[in-house]
Amino acid sequence: MKTLRLREVAAQLDLSPQAQAWLGQIEQPVEQPRLPDDEEADDLLTRLGVGPQDRVNTLAARPDSQQHPALWWVLEKMYQHTIETMGEPVPIEGHFGWPATGVRAGAPGRHLAVWAYLAALPEVRRYHATHGIPDEISWSSLQLGPALVAHRSITGASGLGLFDGLWSPPLQLRGIQYRGLGRLEYTRGRLSLSNGPCGYTVGVHIPSGAPLESRACGDSLDLALQFFTHHFPDEPIAMFHCSSWLMDPQLAEYLPRRSNIVQFQRRFHIIPLASTDESSARCDQIREYLFATSAIDQDELDSLPQDTTLRQAYVQHRKAGRHWHTRTGWSPVD
Repeated sequence: MKTLRLREVAAQLDLSPQAQAWLGQIEQPVEQPRLPDDEEADDLLTRLGVGPQDRVNTLAARPDSQQHPALWWVLEKMYQHTIETMGEPVPIEGHFGWPATGVRAGAPGRHLAVWAYLAALPEVRRYHATHGIPDEISWSSLQLGPALVAHRSITGASGLGLFDGLWSPPLQLRGIQYRGLGRLEYTRGRLSLSNGPCGYTVGVHIPSGAPLESRACGDSLDLALQFFTHHFPDEPIAMFHCSSWLMDPQLAEYLPRRSNIVQFQRRFHIIPLASTDESSARCDQIREYLFATSAIDQDELDSLPQDTTLRQAYVQHRKAGRHWHTRTGWSPVD
């Protein structure tokens, strides 16, 4: 089989510049990924919380090295990067994630990330076992179904391959992101204060589906501190941090002082927003979360449902010509 180069693969799959830069940093794979057969894949997908229709679609979109050489080239790189970085906390320069591969490549491209996940799953399970992670938390942390549901909700298509910079699944697969610790989710990361790595932090993520009740959040943070201290003793935690549109202090203009969101924000010291940092505007992120819809024009805002305080806040804020931002807060660990 002809050895492909990044330039050829990028042209065939219409890869973004960011995706090309990420793929270009990964060494030539030294180990071929092994894909499970259909029966094993179906069993694993079920265990990973993937719904029946998404399982059917995934099995029907199996990538093949001969039929889909460009996709297989990307699959090898995704697998290689996972193995190389297994267990490494998120670096101080951040995390790009996996590239979008499904715009031109159809169903096999949209489901490539799912197959990459299945290929590397045995490796992260071994990593969890090495660190004494309980089986219940291991499988909870590896759930893939919610990502597929979100992809369908936002793009209207099955798979994961229309998200460029697919964020969470690669971190789950590297043993970095953990669920099953109460209301919140957590990601291990490196800490830097201008002079390079100087310690460790744990990122806090806020999954949807339940109220952000204050006691539940406090209990979850306590559980997380115990969990990471016990299973990763070589990574003493200096702080928790949270980067989210839910941390935007502008929400307090619309929500009651005793609201769960405002109370959650008060757990953290929120880093000031630089006036020139336009890249932090995240109107699209909050819109997708609240309305599960793609881009909408300014003159169409009134067509959005306004049946909750948050939805009303989004519409009023945008109609006033203002933007929402992803903000970061930190909370020191004693």
